Amino acid sequence: MKLDLRFSDRPLESLWCEAVAALVFQGPDLTDGALSGLNEKMARFLSDLQEKGFWTGSRGETVLLASQDAIRAEKILLKGLGDSSDYDEKLLVSHIREVGTTFHKMEIREFGIHIPVLEGSEEEHAFHLEMCARQVAHPFFQHHRGDPDFTLKIIFSVENCTDESLGPVAGRLREYFDLQADFSVVIDLEGENQTNTT
Repeated sequence: MKLDLRFSDRPLESLWCEAVAALVFQGPDLTDGALSGLNEKMARFLSDLQEKGFWTGSRGETVLLASQDAIRAEKILLKGLGDSSDYDEKLLVSHIREVGTTFHKMEIREFGIHIPVLEGSEEEHAFHLEMCARQVAHPFFQHHRGDPDFTLKIIFSVENCTDESLGPVAGRLREYFDLQADFSVVIDLEGENQTNTT
């Protein structure tokens, strides 16, 4: 198995991949932040779902949408984290692993993900990204660890991250995945130097 892992400040709607996923706190603000561009590209369809009560971001709520060619990815997966006051790492681990399991079952090998930054926990966000990278790839390793022809590409769409904060994450992930796969990690941030670790 080969793993291509990327951290990019490009928004979900601009990523070239089969699907994009966003973990979302309950009652998300779709006029600002990571989902605003996605919502606009989808002709405010996410806002319509929210206003009708079909999608709220409550804990465990999962919505899978076809992008209808509104963005570069074909599918959109939204996973609710519930109220931000109830957020913890255990919840994050279980939900991000569910995203990996869902995409594995759908035979999706190239996807983008956005993990929200919890206000007041900005310094822990790089660690959360590292943990999510391990967990979302786990279902694929369970089934394809010994398959040299299987390639998995995961792009984390990040906000307000720097090469300085992600560099150590890339190094630790390289160590973690080293014996399990052919692995590369790319940090691609606008205005920052691109860093490759292979």
